[in-house]
Amino acid sequence: MGLRKRSAALGAVAGAAAAALAIAGCSSSTSTTPAATGSTTPAGASSAATSPSAAASGPATLTVWRMGGSVPSQVTWMDNVVKEFKTEFPQYANTQVKVVWVPWGNRTADWNNALSSGKNIPDITELGNTDTPTEAASGILSPLNSNLNSWSGTKGLVSGMLANDTQSGTTYAVPWFGGVRAVWYRTDQFKKAGITSTPTTWAELQADAVKLQNAYPGTTGFDAITNDTNAFASFIWGAGGQIATQDSSGKWTGNLTDPKTEAAIKYYVGLYTTAKVSSSKYLGETELGVTGATSGGPNEDFGLGKLDMYIDGSWAKATLPKNSVDTTNIASFPIPSENGPNPAPVFAGGSDLAVFKTSPNQQAAWDLISVMDNPANSTSFATLSGFFSPYSAEIAKSESTGGAFNAGFAKAALNGQTAPLNAKNWPTADNGKLNIIPTMLKQLMQGAPFDSTVAAANTQLASVLNTGS
Repeated sequence: MGLRKRSAALGAVAGAAAAALAIAGCSSSTSTTPAATGSTTPAGASSAATSPSAAASGPATLTVWRMGGSVPSQVTWMDNVVKEFKTEFPQYANTQVKVVWVPWGNRTADWNNALSSGKNIPDITELGNTDTPTEAASGILSPLNSNLNSWSGTKGLVSGMLANDTQSGTTYAVPWFGGVRAVWYRTDQFKKAGITSTPTTWAELQADAVKLQNAYPGTTGFDAITNDTNAFASFIWGAGGQIATQDSSGKWTGNLTDPKTEAAIKYYVGLYTTAKVSSSKYLGETELGVTGATSGGPNEDFGLGKLDMYIDGSWAKATLPKNSVDTTNIASFPIPSENGPNPAPVFAGGSDLAVFKTSPNQQAAWDLISVMDNPANSTSFATLSGFFSPYSAEIAKSESTGGAFNAGFAKAALNGQTAPLNAKNWPTADNGKLNIIPTMLKQLMQGAPFDSTVAAANTQLASVLNTGS
């Protein structure tokens, strides 16, 4: 999943669990699990039989597939949305809205089973934003262009988020909420270290990490972890480079050996090998530690005051240790670009909403999406879940009203990017199967020769993106 699944750590945090999985920005899986029924939560309407006259104006039932597990606060949110839906569209007064919760790992098999069997078909489905290009190509999503042309919400959506949902001029989904990474820090520590403003360039980031280590002996200035490509990608993009690019025929070319990308790799590796502001313990680690761990990584180290700056999403507050220190001074700033002053682009994960291709209730499904995803409701859902609205104006507002912690995330969210992290074969290349870029970074930090190591990773990356193996 695109923002690295935190299911183990978030399992104990009921309010954040489903949302944290959703923000992962999931890529298609190869699950062969039979279609999951999940837990069905009727939202809003009575389940009484629909009269013939009502049936003529609206379907008896609209089924919405949500990903993850049922969360009480989200059920309440949906109940309120359904009431608004029926007020705005009286023709659906007797329509029952049924929410079915589908485990993230089952989603691809369930979509395919519904499409091929014609049974248990959703009218609306949530999907990770990195799912959307692949699932649109597979034929399970309905085109939405005609609806978007007349919808008042279209113009306010973050253009990059909507572009991710568009293939060859046809839009197949709408962004519902999103989340990005930024650099966490503590304002009081910056003040003690003599840092008067947050860094906007790589040189400033490194210099500030050194200052923090000097001001707080025994701490680590920055977490240059190897196993979070979604975070490392910002350094590549912040240098003007790319990880890989796709031509009009669909062929991928690796760009790891391009000069701008190589500059980013050298800088990031050098934070550990040369600048000495990162720790050897972070080699092979994700935000939560070694693969499969739920503690011991940068998230815990930052919470306990052992790490001065660390990259993660706003959702990670839920996984900080209960005995975290100095939490009132935690703030954020966008990941710097190489030369500033604008921040580096960030991987924009999140969830989309789409109409299922074989739903018999195409217009009703879109009408419900238009209410679920209007500025007020999408923003309230994002706030409830610890993420950001897909609307530029709402994100800009949260930058000034969301406090020091949200400020950096809000600013970063306006400059999101997804490719190639939304490519069909990206999970094979990165998410626990081959880990091409994490392996390359770890090897380089351990002293492997730069040119041959990067070239080998680049060749392997292009091969996997094109062939899947």
